[in-house]
Amino acid sequence: MSDREVMPPPVDNLTVTAPVRPLPKPKRARSKFLVRYVLPSDTHGFVGRIYDLSIVALHFDSYEALAVYPDCKYAIDVNEALTRLVTRVESLNLAGNMLWPEPLGQDSRTFPVSRHEWLTITADVFLMRYISVVDCALLLVNEVVEFGLDCHACTLRKLRNKGLSPRIDQLLTEMVRDPGSLRSERNARVHHGEERAFTEDDLTFKLAAIFEHRLNGMIGRDRFGRRINLERRLKEGLVELQREFNRSTRMLVRQVDKLYDELWHEFEARFGPKMCAATHGLSTNRAIPN
Repeated sequence: MSDREVMPPPVDNLTVTAPVRPLPKPKRARSKFLVRYVLPSDTHGFVGRIYDLSIVALHFDSYEALAVYPDCKYAIDVNEALTRLVTRVESLNLAGNMLWPEPLGQDSRTFPVSRHEWLTITADVFLMRYISVVDCALLLVNEVVEFGLDCHACTLRKLRNKGLSPRIDQLLTEMVRDPGSLRSERNARVHHGEERAFTEDDLTFKLAAIFEHRLNGMIGRDRFGRRINLERRLKEGLVELQREFNRSTRMLVRQVDKLYDELWHEFEARFGPKMCAATHGLSTNRAIPN
């Protein structure tokens, strides 16, 4: 040992304890189911008007034969795009069925998936179908105003470039903007592989749900010291999604109805002259409904 090296003084029974901060107590999440909102999909007058006109297809053996007449072709093309939108709005009730399971099974081993996986799949179904409603609305506008955009190129920007009316532009902009957070979550889940947390200690919930579904279950407490209660955690996750479902779908139905109001005027202004010039001899169509 050199003269410059100094041994540290001996220390007996030295114990270093890092300060431990207690976890904040999680707020009690609601587990009582909300009242479910069931989406109406085909109650607007514009939907009934187009559906009535689509009966003209029964007079023809093929689309090619029907497409010879501009009024018939226009009505059927609009009907096809409208049906896609109506069907997609209606399909959101499938997500509602998954969010309000009645009765709620006590033994998740009878489920095809674990409780946590049920929530994950339900969120995916809702996000994908909710966002696609806006895309179907763009396709319907494209058909009604006869811009002729290919379905793969039918975006709001390209509709604007074609000369979209200010009022319809405003309605579509609101529809695109309002689900902005949902669209971001959809992109994060689908494109970036991110997963959503449904409870304050979602990792414990996920692991315990897997053990319950595939193994012999798990007992113990989560990181907040709460006894593991999978049924309650599932209900809390469902209620969180129910709240988003009701809020988003109510808003969506109001937006779609406003869009139908505007498209009805656009449709009649274009369909009337086509029908008046028709040469097919059919009398099933009227330019303006009474």
